Amino acid sequence: MWSKTFDPRSEVGGIEEEVSSFGAASLLVGAVVLLTAAGLVTLLSIGVGQTRPFHYFSRQVVFTVVGTVGAVVAARLPLRFWRTVLPVLFISTVILLLMARLVGPRINGAHRWLVFGPVSFQPSEMAKLTAVVWLAAWMSHHRRNAGEAVRGFLIPMCGLGALCVLVLIGPDFGTTALIGATGLFILFLAGTRVIYLLGTLFSGFLLLGVLVWHDPVRISRVTSFLEPEKYQDNEAYQLINSLHAFMEGGATGRGIGQSLQKFSYLPEAHTDFIYAIIAEETGVIGSLAVLGLFTVFFGCGMTIAIRCRDPFARLMGYGITLMISLQALINIAVVTGSAPTKGLPLPFVSHGGSSIVFMLTMVGLLVRIACGSGETQRDWRSRRQRLWGG
Repeated sequence: MWSKTFDPRSEVGGIEEEVSSFGAASLLVGAVVLLTAAGLVTLLSIGVGQTRPFHYFSRQVVFTVVGTVGAVVAARLPLRFWRTVLPVLFISTVILLLMARLVGPRINGAHRWLVFGPVSFQPSEMAKLTAVVWLAAWMSHHRRNAGEAVRGFLIPMCGLGALCVLVLIGPDFGTTALIGATGLFILFLAGTRVIYLLGTLFSGFLLLGVLVWHDPVRISRVTSFLEPEKYQDNEAYQLINSLHAFMEGGATGRGIGQSLQKFSYLPEAHTDFIYAIIAEETGVIGSLAVLGLFTVFFGCGMTIAIRCRDPFARLMGYGITLMISLQALINIAVVTGSAPTKGLPLPFVSHGGSSIVFMLTMVGLLVRIACGSGETQRDWRSRRQRLWGG
């Protein structure tokens, strides 16, 4: 009778799991707070000596507040909410991506934005979240059929492919590759047969290669990456100045607000290449600290996902962690000259409203997953009180 009503081993194991998830979520939120603070300080530093010193900083503060609200809401909503709204989320993302391509303004040769008065919105950031929710929902529902060609591969790939194509016609090669790579990782973790994924990966590389080959701008980015000194006055100008920022930073940096590259030597210093400014002003110590915080984020996100028992929540945890971590890795690789130039901001750090809002919202989802996929807030509070004695 006792064994049927109470199992001490399962109780202890459950508490240990709760402690692990709660601790991982706490560390993850701490890392995100520090990364966001580093971004705000760097944007304030970039403004020193400029005509409008608080322009980027003040805008990012507003975006961060909105993103924090999104994170809090996402952390309080039960995960079944995302299953319920998935059709609306998917259709809305498709419509917004089409609108951006058809009626959005042309900025830097691309139609990636929608403008609503003083606010601009980039639907591709929404597409990142939509792709993760779609794949997690479908593959968790059909997890017993993950090895099948139709339900385990073709149908989920149709949804993922539709989002990738709509982002690609922006054109936005970097975000397309990011969403596609993350989607394949989710399918792999969900149990899709590797042969299907390898074929898709090869086809994707081939398609992107053909598109790059027929796009003079993309070809110039590849050639300038391979021979930056040869193209330092044109295509590789941004990369060369980024590397100069790292060299000038040295071990300890020039000091906050003392960057020289920010004075129009390094284009996009406040967005895609903000990591170079961090390296110039805080040196190797600061740049390694940022890299370490992203490592903490990745480790904690994966821990939360691994510890989760609900298949839908677990796949979402994997997807969100991989999406953000892979984007950070690509951005840092580009800034350090380890990869061709891509238009991907550094998560939580770079200036950008759509990016910070959706990134923080996804962090809120990770916290929700750590709290337990099916519980209400009252359930989680009772569990937390049992853990900490509060």
